[in-house]
Amino acid sequence: MASADMDMTRTPTEMLVHYQEMLERVEKGRAKVEKKDVLSLLLARDEVEAAFNVKPDEKNSELQCLFEVDEKLSGLDHRLRKLGAVIANTISLDKWRTRLHREEAGWWWQFKPVRKVDAWDRVDWLWDALTLGTLALGASFMVSIISALSVGSLTVAATLSTIAQIGGLAIVSQGALTKRGQEKVRDFMMRFKIAARFQSEVMLMMAALLLLTVYVTHNSLTTVYLEQGRDAYSQGALNDAELTFLRGLEIDPSNSTFNAELGRIYESLGVLNKAIDQYYLNVQAGGIKGINDLGRAYINWVNPVTRKNDPALAEAYLQMGLQRANAQQLPDQDLRYQLNRNLGWALLKQDKFVAAEMHLKTAISIDERIPGNQIGGGMAYCFLAYVYEKEGNTNAAKVQWGNCVVKARPETIHEYRWFSEVRRGDVAACVNTSKIVSGLDDSVFDAIQASRCASIINKSHFNTAEQVTRIEE
Repeated sequence: MASADMDMTRTPTEMLVHYQEMLERVEKGRAKVEKKDVLSLLLARDEVEAAFNVKPDEKNSELQCLFEVDEKLSGLDHRLRKLGAVIANTISLDKWRTRLHREEAGWWWQFKPVRKVDAWDRVDWLWDALTLGTLALGASFMVSIISALSVGSLTVAATLSTIAQIGGLAIVSQGALTKRGQEKVRDFMMRFKIAARFQSEVMLMMAALLLLTVYVTHNSLTTVYLEQGRDAYSQGALNDAELTFLRGLEIDPSNSTFNAELGRIYESLGVLNKAIDQYYLNVQAGGIKGINDLGRAYINWVNPVTRKNDPALAEAYLQMGLQRANAQQLPDQDLRYQLNRNLGWALLKQDKFVAAEMHLKTAISIDERIPGNQIGGGMAYCFLAYVYEKEGNTNAAKVQWGNCVVKARPETIHEYRWFSEVRRGDVAACVNTSKIVSGLDDSVFDAIQASRCASIINKSHFNTAEQVTRIEE
């Protein structure tokens, strides 16, 4: 049906001629076309369309004329489509569609303006590609963070931080990947008066800032989980320590330090097969500490084929680790203590008492110079006491058993079980086991020592200074 602003007194042929005249006028003046000519062209096209919407009488002589008009119309419409950018950049089609009630108008009212390509826009494809790559990298970090946080329960702070970072990724991704999102982002930037030619660069900066935030969070979690896990382990909270180290592995699977710490937990609980699996991963990374841990685990490991211990295998690892530790420019004294202590224990298991005594004395001399009470510390006194017993040196054995009760802090259940193996259950009842599993604080332990272990401690005939001198001699 024709609108009131159309001249329906013309025949279809006349309408087509008018449409063609207006089309040629706009084509000729396309470099500097008048707005009224563009609007007249669109209205002329409306008239032609309206003529086709009138159902003619089959006897009407204009029926054949309509078919002729249709053939010419296709060619003219092809030329009109080529002028789409000129039309959309000359007048506001959205405004005129509303003003002339053309909300349901044909395709010639739907042309979109073509944004002039600025020099900055010529490399937008590069910025957009870098934005997508940055988002993909940020998403990979987020996946590992979410995987780590999913191990165990989430804290409120961790949950809020994760939601914020995922939300940021979603917003920037939508703005970079979807047409609707791009339009929203452009509208948002226009509010802050960011020129259109800089919008791709701003999107890249937003993606880079988000990636930096996720990367810093990712890397800081590695350090945080390592410190928190070690703190939990030192307090004997092995379940908390295990969860924390597992989270660390989700964040950084290539960090073999987490494998070493997990191995210590499994060894503390006596699950040697799992401990050895974790220690092997650390040894493959080249850590001397991993060699010590693996050697210590093999001291009590039972070969599934022979069903026997193989302390000689433990000795081989520990000798290799001690050689490398002593060759360091700045030797790790705690590691040297551990290696000498464990090597002495492995030799003791093989009845190599002379060699065991040498390494255990070295371990004790190092232990006395290390401040604080390290985990596993003091056990060298216990092993040396047993060596003296086997060598028939009863007085020296009594001295070292007294030192053992006061200073020993077994690190694993196998170290603690050793007291039963050598039939010193009285000592086992007195040593501090708070580092194997949590639940025993120092005040409780001190009370136990005072009431039940005085007789063993009093058998020590030498003070600490005399003991160290005697050992070094």
